[in-house]
Amino acid sequence: MKAHPNGGTDLVQDGKLTGATDTDYFYFFCPKCPDKHIMRMLDYVVREERDDNPYNDKFKKKAKKGFTLAFQIYCEKCKHTDGVRLSNICWQGGTHDEVLHRGGNKD
Repeated sequence: MKAHPNGGTDLVQDGKLTGATDTDYFYFFCPKCPDKHIMRMLDYVVREERDDNPYNDKFKKKAKKGFTLAFQIYCEKCKHTDGVRLSNICWQGGTHDEVLHRGGNKD
């Protein structure tokens, strides 16, 4: 199963993709491997970038701009390839449960 870096499979949605830091670097854990095998980031694209941020009017601290980055991630152990996005123009507050109950970030 191969995923385009602009979107992930169901294995990374609904809270199934987890990760952690060691210092200030974040690592994604393979959603298929039971031993938290760290996935490699193979590629990225800037999916969206804008001069404004739609959440700036809702929060005290202002973002300098808006962006969505998409990453292609890969597990060397089980060969699973997937996609994940990081963004500051999608859901920007509340709790993880609230995001899951509202159906995630639809774009």
